[in-house]
Amino acid sequence: MNLLRRDSSMKEQMFKVLLFLVAFVSSSFGFDGHRKGFVIGGGLGFAPASSWSGKVLDASSFPPQVVNADENKAGLGLNLIIGYAWDEQNMIVYEGNVTGWKSDLFTDQTISQGYNGASWYHYFGRAGHSAFTTAGLGIYVFDVGDYDANNPGVGILLGAGYEFARHWQVGGYLGFGRTTDPGGDFDHGHFNILVGALAF
Repeated sequence: MNLLRRDSSMKEQMFKVLLFLVAFVSSSFGFDGHRKGFVIGGGLGFAPASSWSGKVLDASSFPPQVVNADENKAGLGLNLIIGYAWDEQNMIVYEGNVTGWKSDLFTDQTISQGYNGASWYHYFGRAGHSAFTTAGLGIYVFDVGDYDANNPGVGILLGAGYEFARHWQVGGYLGFGRTTDPGGDFDHGHFNILVGALAF
């Protein structure tokens, strides 16, 4: 009974925090069509290249052996961003820029990997018609379906694109980094082509 009450209380608290944040954002920053202020958005698209390589334990052989693995596949790409623009040309955001695909090396497993961290976006023109660049420093993550995720390592994100209409943009993003596993280090890279929407 106490557990149910505690769970209900937590949900109420989370709901109150969410309401507070929505009220704070709408009253303080307002989505007024100017890039300055609170920004939130995301993109979806295609990842023509997602690669990882490293040493893995091949449990299917007897005795189990450590082998060099290397995989490069196309897949789905996406990003999510939330942050603040201090003027019409510059914003700092938290960004998740990741890819996912069905692995050939891990039978029936979906792999996801990508960049998570701070990104700086710079727009060269007015909202609605502007080229932009982005650069980020954070961590790189790697997860294989049913297996434990690797420990994240340093990740870097570079990108460029064009805002073709107010709140809509297309961009190419190159992310790379390293993760670790008890068996060793893995090197990663991905390239995403994304169409994104940005509320400001």
